[in-house]
Amino acid sequence: MDLAAQVQPEFLGLILNGPIYAAVLCFCAQIRFGHVGHEAWFINTVPPRINILIMPQIRPTSSCYSDEQLTTYLLHIGVPSAVDDELSLDSVERIIRHHVTTIPFDNTEMHYTQSGYINSDPQVVYTRVITEKKGGTLCHGLHFLLLGMLLKLGYRGYHIMARMGSFRPSPDPHVITGLEHQAMLLQIPAHEETYFVDIGLNLGFTRPALLKEGHEFEGFAQKRFRLIRGRHAESPLTGADGEEWRFQTNRDIYWNIIPDPGWHTVFAFSEQPYYMKDLENFNWLSNNRPGAFLKQNVVVGAFKRTPDWALLGLVLLFRDKVTLRTEAGVEILRELKSEEERITALKEHCGIVWDPMEATKYIAGRPSALNNGDPLA
Repeated sequence: MDLAAQVQPEFLGLILNGPIYAAVLCFCAQIRFGHVGHEAWFINTVPPRINILIMPQIRPTSSCYSDEQLTTYLLHIGVPSAVDDELSLDSVERIIRHHVTTIPFDNTEMHYTQSGYINSDPQVVYTRVITEKKGGTLCHGLHFLLLGMLLKLGYRGYHIMARMGSFRPSPDPHVITGLEHQAMLLQIPAHEETYFVDIGLNLGFTRPALLKEGHEFEGFAQKRFRLIRGRHAESPLTGADGEEWRFQTNRDIYWNIIPDPGWHTVFAFSEQPYYMKDLENFNWLSNNRPGAFLKQNVVVGAFKRTPDWALLGLVLLFRDKVTLRTEAGVEILRELKSEEERITALKEHCGIVWDPMEATKYIAGRPSALNNGDPLA
C-alpha cells in the first residue's frame, strides 16, 4: 500500500500544519499542484484512494470605493439593506441579480462619442453609471464596480481574464480566442470554496458558480452551465499545469439549444490574478484593436425583472435588431432602419439616452453605423 493511502483523517491536521508536510509530499505517488479553487492543492494517488484538499484563501484587499459610494450603489440597484446582511452566497446572489437587472452591458459610448473610447477606471465607471445614470459599460467596468462593492462589504476576490469561445455558429464549438473577457473569482470569509462570477456577457446566471471540476447548474431560461478542465491546444505544459477551466453552456450565443454533444465553450480561464495595469491594457485593446467585435457592433444587453427581482427576460439590442429572450424563446421586438430609430429604441427598451444629433454625428462613417455594411443575420 502506498504512503498516501495510509494517511488517516485524524492525522491530517498534523500533516498539513507540521514540518513533515513537505516530506509527505515527496513520498506520495503523484503530486498535483497549483489551482486556486476546488482542486487547489492536493495529493492524488494512483489509483486515487485519497484526495487531501488544502484550500488557499484569497487575502482581504481594500476597495477603491468609500462607504458613501457603497451606500449609494446599493440604493441604486435596489438593495440598501445588503450593507447589514450576513456575508453569504445568498447575499452575493441577491446583489448580482439586482446589479444585472439595473445596470446593462452597454458599448454605446464607444460609438456615439467623439473619442469612441470607454474608460473603465472604477471611479469613472461609478460616476457614469451610478451618479449620472447614463446606462452601463463593458465587462471590465461592470466587474470593477461589482467586485469593488463586494470587497467593501467584506468579501474576498480578484479579477481574472478569459479567452472567448466562438461567438458565431462554428464547426468547432470550442474555438478559443486570445484573452478578451474580464470576470472574477470570489470567496466568502469563513468558507473554503472559491466561486466563479461573470456579469459581463448577459449569460443569465446570477448565483456564483462553485469552482469545481464537473460542476453543473441551471441558469435563466433553462440554460445549463458547467465548469470542466481542459487543455489549450497550444499549451507546452504537461499534466495539470497545462490545463485551464472551461465554462460551457448548452446553448449558443443566440440561445439556441446546441445539438449533441451539447456543450459550447463560452470561455476558458485560469486562476491567474490580473492587476489594474493589466486590466487597463485589456480595456485599451477592447476599445482600439482593429476589427474588434465591440468596435464593429452596437451591443446592449439589459435584463428585465419581475416585481420580486427575478429575471424575466433579456432585451438585446444588437446592430439593427431589438430582441427579447425569455424561457419561451427569442422574439424580435423591433427592426431598426436608421440611427434615429436605434437611438429611440435604446431609450424605450434599455433606458439609455443619447442626444440624436450628437450621436448620429459621431457614429457616421464608423463600421457600426447602420448604413455601413449588411445587417448580421
